[in-house]
Amino acid sequence: MSALAHKEFLSRLISGYRGVAQNWECDLMGHLSVSFYFGRSSDQAFFLRHALGLRPSEMRAQNRGTVALEEHVRFHKEVLAGGLMVGRSAVVEIGERTMTTYQELRDEHGALICTFKTLIGCFDTKNRKLIEWSDDTRANATKWQIDLPPHAQPKFLSGNGRVPPYTIEQTLGDGFFLCGGAGVNNWECDQFGHMNTMFYSRRMTEAAPHMWHEIGIDLRGRTQNGMGSVVGEMCVSYLRELHAGDMAETYSTITELDEKTVLVEHRLFNTETGILSALARLRVVHFDLKTRRACAWPDDVFATMRTGLSQTET
Repeated sequence: MSALAHKEFLSRLISGYRGVAQNWECDLMGHLSVSFYFGRSSDQAFFLRHALGLRPSEMRAQNRGTVALEEHVRFHKEVLAGGLMVGRSAVVEIGERTMTTYQELRDEHGALICTFKTLIGCFDTKNRKLIEWSDDTRANATKWQIDLPPHAQPKFLSGNGRVPPYTIEQTLGDGFFLCGGAGVNNWECDQFGHMNTMFYSRRMTEAAPHMWHEIGIDLRGRTQNGMGSVVGEMCVSYLRELHAGDMAETYSTITELDEKTVLVEHRLFNTETGILSALARLRVVHFDLKTRRACAWPDDVFATMRTGLSQTET
């Protein structure tokens, strides 16, 4: 894209979020942890809603809100502690009760950091159900409508499609490990009364080291030796709300393996009800922490993962 075309593209987007990555938001790999990308996307969503005429005071008075149904994320560039981030949004498709939105984060020089393609719904916060967008919202959305840019198109992961109503028993039978468990705190819930997407992602991020341990891989030891992993692409389906006071457990496994990457799946269940709350698939890339580049799995690690995958398939 030429400099002129790049400038014209950015001019068509809704700007809003501006911030910086903090040391305490970075993970073992030395870069911004995945859940905090989702947090920035949630921050940018305030400005998107405002541009659509969904003002905070009016939404509160009318018991209206928005809810994420599915998100496809591509991570293009690392963010290290101190890295500046600028958020922008647009609308891709407009339906009666749902809308597909585009969000991106760039650094202060305009380099692309990550993209979100998100299916959102108009949400009745009193009756907890989807409702139709108002005529004004649809009219405002058309002003900010764009085609999904190539850099946000799915690369390896398409949408999750219609997710089956998996049970915990089925999930264990599919070779998943119990890798996470936590309660939902008030401060993890947003203005619409349910756990924010950032904290769905956090449940999965915190489950990942336990998954590596269950498979037989010493994640901490590998990072100390300069080898790690990084998420390149991710697709999350939000299936049931979680509220303050709920308990949630994450079950995780590797479902595919190749020379440099693995496909990881996380299933997040409401512990009390046993109902599947969210499902995520992630393309995870083996990563050299010194060169900050993708590289092939070492033979011993590859063999360990292949053994675990073959046990999952039996």
